Amino acid sequence: MEAQEITNRYCSLFDEVVPILTTIYKGFVSQKINLLKESRTKLREVWKSRLPAVEEIITDKEKNEAEKRFVAALPHLQRVALAIDNLIDRMETKIEADVLFSPKAIDEIKQLMLAVGAEFTDVKSYCMTRSQEDKDKIKADFEKVWKMISEFEITHQNRLIIGVCMPKASYLYIDITDSLKRIAKELAEFADFA
Repeated sequence: MEAQEITNRYCSLFDEVVPILTTIYKGFVSQKINLLKESRTKLREVWKSRLPAVEEIITDKEKNEAEKRFVAALPHLQRVALAIDNLIDRMETKIEADVLFSPKAIDEIKQLMLAVGAEFTDVKSYCMTRSQEDKDKIKADFEKVWKMISEFEITHQNRLIIGVCMPKASYLYIDITDSLKRIAKELAEFADFA
């Protein structure tokens, strides 16, 4: 596979993932588990269709430079997919168990999902341009998500202490924010190899 073909696959993948993230959030906030299930199915289809022939490239003994970079970057994309899958799992658990989140917690998750969506867009841009400016945006995106989660965790602990947040909701909230943190981290690391 040539470098441009690999880049086009990444860009196409990211173009399709960002709207799916929006649908995931809509399913979460509207308590519609069917939207979450549809998002998971679509996400898996997108991943499979945009990254075909992975096994063939991995097992091929003679790889060009672009294929070597692809193989090095692939684990980060796989971990992004796993983190999104975990995010959907926790959101489904929240809905199925009828666990309530405070409006503040829901708003924090919205902010994080928007920031992660922006990072996907910036990673796509970097794949196309390879510019230092885009690379710096990715770093800033990741640092923004990390900082937001750190601040939200402190606020969350206070909500838990004063009884606004229940332990069952706390577990799910922390797991959701942790999944978003992992997505942001793995996207930033993917950009180092792409």
